Amino acid sequence: MTTAAAYAKAIYDLDKAKFSKEYFANLKNALESRGHRKLLPAILSEYEKLELAAERSKTRSAITPESERNRQLLELYRRLVSNN
Repeated sequence: MTTAAAYAKAIYDLDKAKFSKEYFANLKNALESRGHRKLLPAILSEYEKLELAAERSKTRSAITPESERNRQLLELYRRLVSNN
């Protein structure tokens, strides 16, 4: 995990309500004191990747009526084939 990815993960794990302009100013000051201010664009990019992954995960986990019906039909087919 890169330094930028570690910062992004830490920010992502924070409660959205706690993240304010004051917090961002403190983060910027902390990055400057450590010499990591140049990582801000990379941190933003990594943060966006985390949000996109979470969004895609929600989409993949959604069960649609069609997929449930297909699952049931496949299960029924397997039972019929195994009995013969």
